[in-house]
Amino acid sequence: MKKHYLIGLIATFCLTGSLFAQDKFQEGGVFTLQECIELGLKHNTEIKKAQLDEEAANYQRKEIIGTGLPQVDAYGDYNNFLDVYPQAIPGGVLDPNTDPSDINVIAFGVPQSMKAGAQISQLIFSQSYLVGLKAAKTSEQFYRLLTQMTEEDIVYDVALNYYSVISTELQMDNLEANHDQLKRLEEIIKSQYENDLARKVDYNRVKVNLTTLETEMDNLEISIEQRKNYLKLVMGIPVNTPLSLEEYDFKDNLSPLQALQVDADLSQRYDLQVLGKQQELNDLNINNIKSGYYPTLSAFADVNYNAFSTEFDFLSSSHMWYRGSLIGLKLSVPIFDGFQKKNKIAQARVEGQKIKYDQYMAEQNAEAEYLNAVKKLKNSIKSLQAQESNLELSEDVLQQTGELYREGLSPLTDLLDAETTLRQARSSYYRQIINVKTAEADLYKSTGQIEKIIRN
Repeated sequence: MKKHYLIGLIATFCLTGSLFAQDKFQEGGVFTLQECIELGLKHNTEIKKAQLDEEAANYQRKEIIGTGLPQVDAYGDYNNFLDVYPQAIPGGVLDPNTDPSDINVIAFGVPQSMKAGAQISQLIFSQSYLVGLKAAKTSEQFYRLLTQMTEEDIVYDVALNYYSVISTELQMDNLEANHDQLKRLEEIIKSQYENDLARKVDYNRVKVNLTTLETEMDNLEISIEQRKNYLKLVMGIPVNTPLSLEEYDFKDNLSPLQALQVDADLSQRYDLQVLGKQQELNDLNINNIKSGYYPTLSAFADVNYNAFSTEFDFLSSSHMWYRGSLIGLKLSVPIFDGFQKKNKIAQARVEGQKIKYDQYMAEQNAEAEYLNAVKKLKNSIKSLQAQESNLELSEDVLQQTGELYREGLSPLTDLLDAETTLRQARSSYYRQIINVKTAEADLYKSTGQIEKIIRN
């Protein structure tokens, strides 16, 4: 019930936000994670293909239903006997004067005949038909689960790629901030060097650091573009579409802790539900084979009109047509098939055993994924707290080193080292934030509740 409730939340979100996100998609704008997920659910080709499979299953069910409805056919025959078929009869039948031991060959019938009519048949009882109806309905449910599993994968993939882009953009922000600081420091050192207040080696050292930083920024810019393009592919939108992502909210510290309180009901996972439906379909296949032992009963009726002539004059209004009609029942009782059905059932039961092993391994894998995800999220939160403290400490070191440098009590190398340390600490902090969000997504996916990431 919880699973259906959460799926309903996604559906409600997609319906209420679709127009707004679609306008952004067409006009460009800043996208939130929720809007990227909504566009992915709407445009991703894998989801569209899964929906087509679901649609095909619906048509297949209707096709099976159709076999139990009346079947009506019209037909017509025209025969032109170039030589009327001869018939042999004993002598004396038509002519008493002939020898009874003789054989008289005569032509019965006329050279031309025409027949037109309609026939209807109705299935009355077929165990295979009843089982087929159940199998068709279960097949629809099976493909619906596959669609939902695909949607879950897309939500997960969009989230991870969204975080990947955010991570590189945060790294870029960090480099840009350090670049601005180094640029100001370069101007100061240059002015000091020109007034013989600083050494040339100090000025060159700052220039080297600045060039290295600019190279890193160029490489990171390429990485951002590549990750954005891959995000667009997952979302199913053209790669030339402008895409800007909402800035990360650094105050969002509660959602990872909420994820640790998630209900660990692994039965909500779609992969386990799909295997369950596969087992149901296999059981229905066995029942369908067994239904071959049952008799089938159907009714039929036929109404036709016949005309006979020595020449083709059937279109004449004066031509006589003779009506014929019949109704009947047809019963088919299977007796012996050379043990074919018995061996088919045995094969299907073997397949059922294989599915059971698949279910066992899937359950074990789901349990392992959940435990690993919990451990990963706990450790990621712990590491984030350590990186946050390390960042604060690095900021204090840079501030103190800067004051000492301005007072002439610390060399330039210490200031540059402190600046590099702060850049690395901030980079590690940003990276760890994204690691926490990724671990959060892994935990939700491991429990089959990736929809919750939309609300967090």
